[in-house]
Amino acid sequence: MSQEILTITLIARNNLSGVGAVMKKTAIAIALGLTLLFSYLFCGTLIQPVESQSFETIYIRSDGTVEGTDLIEISNNTYTFLNDISGSIVVSKDFITIDGSGYALKGTDDPSQRGISLSNRKNVTVTNMVIMNYHIGISCGGSASNITILNNYISSCGIGIEFLGSSNNLVKYNTFKNNDIDIAINYAQGNNFITQNNLNNYVQVWMSDQPTIDMNYWADYNGTDSDGDGIGDSPYFYHDILQDNNPLIEPVSVIPEFPSLIILPLFVIATILLTLVYFKKRKH
Repeated sequence: MSQEILTITLIARNNLSGVGAVMKKTAIAIALGLTLLFSYLFCGTLIQPVESQSFETIYIRSDGTVEGTDLIEISNNTYTFLNDISGSIVVSKDFITIDGSGYALKGTDDPSQRGISLSNRKNVTVTNMVIMNYHIGISCGGSASNITILNNYISSCGIGIEFLGSSNNLVKYNTFKNNDIDIAINYAQGNNFITQNNLNNYVQVWMSDQPTIDMNYWADYNGTDSDGDGIGDSPYFYHDILQDNNPLIEPVSVIPEFPSLIILPLFVIATILLTLVYFKKRKH
């Protein structure tokens, strides 16, 4: 039994010293069982130290191969992160999904860095990822179209997402925080749809067809919701040009600020504590 499991088990025993023998055994069994399950499934990933990574340029080639890292797993047309990645990803393949699996793609605040470059790509989905510390978090340039950016956390970038001459794209269920510009749409024609995101800054539109911006949460919206439907009574206006006619009152529940696996040990600890409280209440 590992030191971590033994420590948690001993804490559980000490806290149950005043409870009947049967209750003690039951609570310890539950706590130990949950801890063992967590350890078996996840601790190998969480407890192992993460080696520092140098910044790399990673390529997803047109033939589907990956160059520059061994931290991306390929299954059919889905490219899944196996850990945090420090680098930029240049994509040359269409009709794929890049799944961060809750891990982070991290830059170094260099003004030339782009997190994911999707220039001239079609039908690419970027999802479940933390993207942070880039000049541009996701860059969609040229004739890029039908790009779906879904359920990501984009933070501390000059521009979170840029559509440069790009059309027919969807941005949904993303959280933006501490970016200079959350989304920039420049020289773009066609439909770009931005909905149900948590926006902390603003959307810039320049020399472009107006995007559809609707049902987003805006950090500085101060309207009311008199009928309690979760949508503000008045539109959200910004830059005197664009508006969100149905601003959300509460943030959208999307990816957290850290990889989702970190939540699991907290869940296990909370479960153990709730078990202890339950049996103590039963005693009284």
